[in-house]
Amino acid sequence: MMEVGSWLWKIAYMLHVISNAAFFGISLVFTFGNSDILKESIIKRFLKISFMFILTTGGTGILLLSILTMTGMDDLTSNPIGQSALFMISGYIVVLFVISLALIYKGGEERIYKKLFGIMFLSYLFVYIVRVYLTT
Repeated sequence: MMEVGSWLWKIAYMLHVISNAAFFGISLVFTFGNSDILKESIIKRFLKISFMFILTTGGTGILLLSILTMTGMDDLTSNPIGQSALFMISGYIVVLFVISLALIYKGGEERIYKKLFGIMFLSYLFVYIVRVYLTT
């Protein structure tokens, strides 16, 4: 049974890291991108792709936290790994809210999209900086 759990952990962790990196890269490109890529048709396509990465991140994150709590990590505030997980959850909620706003936005102004992607990029960057600080 432990071998199944370890494979599940490894696969979920790989998917989690890949989807986080992909979303982080997309948000970086659209935060600092020029007006050629900030056309509404391009942005809407990448918003849908980004949303799939965010949903993958959330699903695998829930699975990873479930596995952590099964192995005895019940109180997430008691150690740095748990604190970084709580911080990642808060950053995920911010990004989920902002990407939902971006998906329903119908205005088409590139500066609004740029600001929304900027909020998502900076919140992810801040979460990763805090995560590295807490876990090293």
